[in-house]
Amino acid sequence: MTIKFSAKSPGKKSDAVEVRYDCACGCHPVARYTRGSTEAGHEHCCCGIVHFAGQAAESQLRSYLAERKADGRDTPETRYSLALDSVRAPWGESIEIAYAVPTSGSA
Repeated sequence: MTIKFSAKSPGKKSDAVEVRYDCACGCHPVARYTRGSTEAGHEHCCCGIVHFAGQAAESQLRSYLAERKADGRDTPETRYSLALDSVRAPWGESIEIAYAVPTSGSA
């Protein structure tokens, strides 16, 4: 599954960006990333798709999914397909996106 992401500033002269997409389930998930932060923003959609946007998005996504499995929020059978993308922030920087789509089990 390929997702088309977009980036938008939440306000004038903001050092933040909202990375969003329109999900097939009807939701509009948003991950907010603040310029220079080491924490990627993330959101987990009701249908199980999760996306992280920002510095080290992929490693933070992998850690998040491992944590979900360890604390029982995902079943041992839950599997995800991971993918990477990027968008341009309003200030010109390329913002890393990592996302995971559930392929089996429940999310």
